[in-house]
Amino acid sequence: MSLIEALPDVASASDFTLLEGLYQLTVTGHTSDWEFERLNNAVYERLMSTYSSAEVGSVHAVHSLMD
Repeated sequence: MSLIEALPDVASASDFTLLEGLYQLTVTGHTSDWEFERLNNAVYERLMSTYSSAEVGSVHAVHSLMD
């Protein structure tokens, strides 16, 4: 059983588990498989949802300082 089969739903997996999965697939050279793509997309979406709101806030703060 692969690591991904142990994770039936990436939405409920912890950040650590997703990153560990990406790491393991990278180390074993399986970066062109659908499993890697699935984990990569999940990690990317979490990063964007976490940092997009923080980035928008900092842009507003910088913009207000420039006015």
